[in-house]
Amino acid sequence: MARRTLTRTSPPLFPEHPESEHRWRIDRARSIMREHNIDALVLSRNVNVFYATGSRFVFVAKDGPVGIAPQSAAIITQDADVYCQRFGPFDSDEVALHTTLSESLEQYTDEMELVGILNDYGVRRGDRVGFEWGPGLCTGINPLKFETLKQRIENEVGAEVVDSTPTLWKLTAVKSPLEVERMKVAVAAAARAMERVYDAIEIGMNELEVSRMVSRFMLEEGGEGVGHAQVMARGDGTLRFGSCNALDRAIERGWVNLDIGATYKRYHSDINRGLFLGREPTADERKLYEVRVGADEVLDRVIKPGVCVDDALAAMKQYIEDQSCVLQENRGVLFGGHGIGMESYQRPNLAPSSAMPELQNADGKVLFEPGMMFTYEMPIRLPGSDAFFNVEDDVVVTETGVENMNAMIGRDLRVK
Repeated sequence: MARRTLTRTSPPLFPEHPESEHRWRIDRARSIMREHNIDALVLSRNVNVFYATGSRFVFVAKDGPVGIAPQSAAIITQDADVYCQRFGPFDSDEVALHTTLSESLEQYTDEMELVGILNDYGVRRGDRVGFEWGPGLCTGINPLKFETLKQRIENEVGAEVVDSTPTLWKLTAVKSPLEVERMKVAVAAAARAMERVYDAIEIGMNELEVSRMVSRFMLEEGGEGVGHAQVMARGDGTLRFGSCNALDRAIERGWVNLDIGATYKRYHSDINRGLFLGREPTADERKLYEVRVGADEVLDRVIKPGVCVDDALAAMKQYIEDQSCVLQENRGVLFGGHGIGMESYQRPNLAPSSAMPELQNADGKVLFEPGMMFTYEMPIRLPGSDAFFNVEDDVVVTETGVENMNAMIGRDLRVK
């Protein structure tokens, strides 16, 4: 094992985000750490390392860890802001020096060096060190290696290793104006691509062909990458491939479900629309689609800063039931959609306060705040019909209400 410290002699030349954004994230992290009684926060999931440092290191850019390389990490204490990265013959100091905004830079050939780094940056006996380690998140460090690391921190430093999942969820629940701006680019790329697919798709095309086409459209419309491009054609309804990647089969007449998302500077959009190809919808299908749109409209009206998420869910559920439809539960709880950000699924969800204790206020309620971002994705059924529609929009809570970031594509039922 080996370790070395880098010293900055000038500001970074190519920071991923402005210094003011970095300070906002670190200050917010420190505030929540004090609230949760965490003395040091160690982040090793790539998405969280990127959030805390802005590193352009090629392995940090990957969604998952890479087994052949030591995992990068970020350490935040009340006094320190540290980026840790591997070094070797294929790596250069400039990646850390000129793409991150962290105050301190450490390099290592093994994550076990984190024991000494934590000690050198002020972690002492009795301190609580938070890792992404628990039922809600997984650390980016190899699990067997992490168990050894945990034991060494506890035995050699005398600190307690704790689960910081609630801290991370609360930290990323509210987005900065810069994050919202970036998400809007990702959402617009997907929305414009969806419009182009409406014009191009035809019966007889292959699902994979359409998936490749929409992927290309999202890149051409401003996305940096493709998060997902699901094409799920129901045909006559005898085969239903929900939550499935595009298959190597021809699209037949009937409903075609399109669940797509572009990425931009790590932010993932997630929208869903569809259309009927070659036939008109039945009366039941029209009714269910209208109810699904109406549920979105209810949330548009009721979501505002300070409103409890439970009240929004209750209004949505009441509307659905008033239309003689059923709102299905997701794992035993009401569900109106999920949070989005640097990951396409993240807290908070449009779910009961009881399911999100880390975001509850002193009264046990989760309240909407400006900067929270969600999808509308509630599962609605019409009794007696096997139809299912998802009119999934990406929204952000504003100072006065909620903004639909993909409003440009509308919610009309499409028939071609």
